[in-house]
Amino acid sequence: MVASDTINGTLGVGRNLPTGGNLSVELGLSHVRRELNLTAEAIATPGRTQSECGENIDIFCQDQASARVTLKQPLVRGLGSDVALAGERRADLAAVEATVKAQLAAEEMIRDLVSAYWELAYAAYEVDVRADSLELAKKQEQMTRQEMRAGTAAQNALDAVTYEIAVRDEALLTSKLMFERKSLELRRKAGLEIGRRDIVVRPSEPFELDKQDWNVDELLAKSHKVNRQLASVALEKKIADVDVAVAHDAVLPQVDLNLSGALLGSGDTASGAFNADSSGYQVVAGLTVSFELSGAAKSAHAAALAKRHRLDVDRLDLERQIDAEVVSSVKTLMSGRTRVALTDKAIAIAEENVKAERASFLAQRSTNFQVMQRQTQLSDARLRRGRAVADYHVAVAQLQYLSGTLLDAYRIHVRPRAERGE
Repeated sequence: MVASDTINGTLGVGRNLPTGGNLSVELGLSHVRRELNLTAEAIATPGRTQSECGENIDIFCQDQASARVTLKQPLVRGLGSDVALAGERRADLAAVEATVKAQLAAEEMIRDLVSAYWELAYAAYEVDVRADSLELAKKQEQMTRQEMRAGTAAQNALDAVTYEIAVRDEALLTSKLMFERKSLELRRKAGLEIGRRDIVVRPSEPFELDKQDWNVDELLAKSHKVNRQLASVALEKKIADVDVAVAHDAVLPQVDLNLSGALLGSGDTASGAFNADSSGYQVVAGLTVSFELSGAAKSAHAAALAKRHRLDVDRLDLERQIDAEVVSSVKTLMSGRTRVALTDKAIAIAEENVKAERASFLAQRSTNFQVMQRQTQLSDARLRRGRAVADYHVAVAQLQYLSGTLLDAYRIHVRPRAERGE
C-alpha cells in the first residue's frame, strides 16, 4: 500500500430525559481510499481497467454508513427529574426571585416617596399655620394701637405683641426653609429636575384622613401571603431545596447503564453504502459503577442542609418582625384617628378661647400677653393635628408595604425585561 486517506462525517442529535438519562441518534459516513502497490501484471489484467469507485485499478475505495441509537441511563446517582432538571428549576426560580426583588425595590422606593410626600404636605401645612398665627398677631397689634390711640390701653401694651410677632415671624421663616428642604428631598427621590427656581412642590392631595378600615388579622394573613420580603426568602428556600437534592444525590454511588444499537451498511460508493450493498448490525451494552470516597460530597450535602435550615430560621424571624411592624402600624393608624379627633376638639376650644380673650382685652379685663398665649395654644393644636395626619398617612404607606399591596394601590406593575419586549 502506497497511501491511504480516510474521511469521516457524523451528524447526531440528542435529548436529555427527565429520568436523568440521555437518548441520542447518530448518522455517520466513513470513506476510505487506498492506493495499492500492484505489479504491472496485475494492473494489466484484461477486462479490468478501473476499480469499483471509478478510478485506476490500483485505487481501492470503501464507504461505510451507520445509524446508531444510544441510551445512557443512570440507575442510582442522577436518577429522576429532581436531579436531572435541577439546573432548569434553579434557573426558573432565580428568574422569579429576580422579579420579586425588583418588585421589592420598587415597593421600597414608592414607600419612601409616599412618606416624603406626606412629610412635605405637613411642612406646607405648617407654613400655612405659622402664617395664620403671624397674621393673628399682626391683627392684635393693630387693635392694640387703636386702643392706645383711644386711651384705653397702656403704652407698654404693645411689648408682648411685638415680641410674639418677632418669634412667629422667625418660626414662619424656619418652616419655609423646611418646606423647601422637603421639596428638594421629594424631587431627588422622584427624579424630578432640581433648578435654582421653582424648587417648591405644592401637595395636591387633601391633608385629611381617609375612611379606610384596617383589620389586624386580615393584614397579618395578607402579609404572610403577599409580602415580597417573605416571598424572596421562600424562593431562596426552594433553591436551597434543589441544592439539597443535588447534594444528596452526589453522595450516592454512580451506576450507569449504556445501551447502543447500530445498523451498518457498506459499499464502494456513498450511495452504495446507504443502499447497503452489504449490511450488518451492532448491539453494545455496558454497566459502569463508581463510588465517591473523598468525603467531599458528604460535606457539600451537610453545607446545603445547614443553608436550608438557616433560611427556615430567617423566615421565622422575618415573619415575627413583619407581624410586629404590622401591629405597630395599625396602632399608629388608630392612634392617628384618635389624635385627630382630640385635636379637632382642642382646636374648636382654642378658637373660642381666642375670641373670648380678645373680647376680654377690649373690655380691659385681659392683657396682650394672655391673648398671645391663647393664640399660641390654637397654633400648637393645629400643628399637632397636622402631625397626626402626616403620621397616619406614613403609617398607611408602611402598612401597604408590609402587606404587599403598595404597588397595586398605585397601579405600578414591575415586569421582567423580556415581558416588556425590550
